[in-house]
Amino acid sequence: MKKKIIDFAKKIFSLKFWRNIFRTMYLFASFFLLLVLFVLSKLAARLTFLPIVGIYIRKINFPAGKTMLHYEQLLSSRLDGLRPSEVKRSYLINIAFKNLLSKKTRSFITIFGMSVGIGIIVLLLSLGYGIERLVISRVASLDELKMVDVSSSETTSLRLDRTVYNKISAISSVQKAIPLVSVVGKITYNKAATDVLVYAAPRSYLDAMKIQAKKGSLYSDNQSFDSTKASKEGGAVAGAETEMEHALLNEKRTLLRQEFNVLPGESVPVWERCDISSKLLGYTTRIEGGYEGYLYWGGEYGPFDSYGRAGYDAIRRIYTGRWVLGQVLLFQKGADMALIPQISETGGQLWKSGCIQERLVQTKPIIAISEGKVLGESTGSAELEVASDSAGSSFDARVLSSDSAGIETVSLQASGGATVKKTQDQLTFSVKPKGEAVVSSGLLNLLSISEKKAVGTIFSSSFIIGKSLLPSVEGKALSEPIDYKIIGVVDDPNNTYFYIPYSDIKQLTIPNVSQLKIVLKNVGDMANVRKSIETLGFRTNSTADTVKQIESLFANLRFILAILGLVALGVAALGMFNTLTVSLLERTREIGGMKTMGMVSEEVQDLFLAEAMIMGISGGLGGLLLGFLVGKGLSLIVSLIAFSQGQGYIDLTYIPLNFTLFILACSFVVGVVTGIYPAQRAKKISALNALRYE
Repeated sequence: MKKKIIDFAKKIFSLKFWRNIFRTMYLFASFFLLLVLFVLSKLAARLTFLPIVGIYIRKINFPAGKTMLHYEQLLSSRLDGLRPSEVKRSYLINIAFKNLLSKKTRSFITIFGMSVGIGIIVLLLSLGYGIERLVISRVASLDELKMVDVSSSETTSLRLDRTVYNKISAISSVQKAIPLVSVVGKITYNKAATDVLVYAAPRSYLDAMKIQAKKGSLYSDNQSFDSTKASKEGGAVAGAETEMEHALLNEKRTLLRQEFNVLPGESVPVWERCDISSKLLGYTTRIEGGYEGYLYWGGEYGPFDSYGRAGYDAIRRIYTGRWVLGQVLLFQKGADMALIPQISETGGQLWKSGCIQERLVQTKPIIAISEGKVLGESTGSAELEVASDSAGSSFDARVLSSDSAGIETVSLQASGGATVKKTQDQLTFSVKPKGEAVVSSGLLNLLSISEKKAVGTIFSSSFIIGKSLLPSVEGKALSEPIDYKIIGVVDDPNNTYFYIPYSDIKQLTIPNVSQLKIVLKNVGDMANVRKSIETLGFRTNSTADTVKQIESLFANLRFILAILGLVALGVAALGMFNTLTVSLLERTREIGGMKTMGMVSEEVQDLFLAEAMIMGISGGLGGLLLGFLVGKGLSLIVSLIAFSQGQGYIDLTYIPLNFTLFILACSFVVGVVTGIYPAQRAKKISALNALRYE
């Protein structure tokens, strides 16, 4: 047994074994090419007799008066270079073809059966390809497959600002980056008010999204992030832009001690130093009475975070963020993200000094009073009846403690127990917008405006700006109302929104955008560009994701359809196998005569294989034609129904070139597989026994 295994291994790794393998593969591949050329030449010869097609085929001129038969013989002589002493396979193919013609009815039925089996496969898979192509064409155009939508996650401090825009635009594969701001607009028209979505985008965004005006026209304003600088008027930034302050890293921002507390319902991280690169001590949350500490300049909150870059340290040449340093209760998060108290060495809950980002807490100063005078910021009287804070809320003073010098420390409390609220400042435009809007037909229906009279209609709108777009705003802010004139209508009756130029929102000095639409130079760069953007901490979406899901769905569907089609092909293959076996029995004496005249057994085998392959290739071509015609017939029937509904022609089928070549190769393989057994039997028949066969 061991010796047999060693001999088999030597045979496998011998050069002669692999040479025979490659020779066999070459012979079958060349046989396939000869068969295809032969079938095409016969098909062309038959088509020349047709009234219209024949005219074009006869117009094909070969150089030096050569015919297609000449090139067929030339190719045959080249491919038969490895068989110089044997009968040319082109001659065997011609004999096999004549043998099939001698039994026309049986050959036709066999080839037709193969055509039906392959035609079912072609029809089912072409429907799969066609419907997939139809769905994808409705979902996305070729240009949309080159676009990526970039947005920031609401759970992070990262925002899409000018720095991020410049960084993404600098990626070599990015053709352009287009900003988009989406806000809520409060519309007033004919004494009625409603809230709708507003998209502030440059004209390039509308063009990229193939947005067409059903009525009127689109605006021409194409200002983008890099088009203009932040508008200023009289040396002051309009709106509520966050100013960059002079800062010294790790220095107090004010000498006043602060009372602070975590925002309601939040659990915030506590850092060892005022820097996110320092050690994370744990988490803290809101408690009754709050905490005390000081305001510090610390490290920036994160890369590309405009809110976390409130100051600039000119000495160290770094950006700084606003932090609060104080003693806080520490917790840790469990597996279910629930807060678990940290325990000190004495067994009580752990208090520790740490830093918290200021945007995560509410702060107010603790003011010290001596001899009826306020130390620090003056509030007007020793009674400390504070008129209002920056938001307009009244406060009373509460004495917390006094030292030996008689200096009292007090805390500010909302007067009358009222809740402290910050009012919304109205945002003003640095330059009054031109006031052009492109509205959806759904918005016209909501406002009861006729499409015919829509263009030129004027409505008033103000915009609700959130903290994600304007970090200096606490909560939400409302812009001043602006009159907008409708210049175009978009056909979208199911949604209510309108477009305005991006430059309008820029006049509110909003530093961030809701989304960036990235247009790539090549579709193939999609994966690398998305990976580069996602490493910055932003989310990316693309229509290509939807297309991939559709392709995956239809790939599975085509697999199921192919299995169903293989059942019909298997039945047809059995029919061809039966035909070849019967033909072998009928021609046993003929085989004996051929061998007696000098034809070797391998040539007899090739002759029967040629017959099987001709039927297989013919069945493949017939199946392609049959599946194509039936598919186009179904498309025509569906299109007739679509025409009655006002739709255009719908092509349900599609046959890719690689699928056509695959079908031809499969039909060749089926012919070889079904013909091997009869060909082997013909090869082994003794010439003497064959001549005596009755």
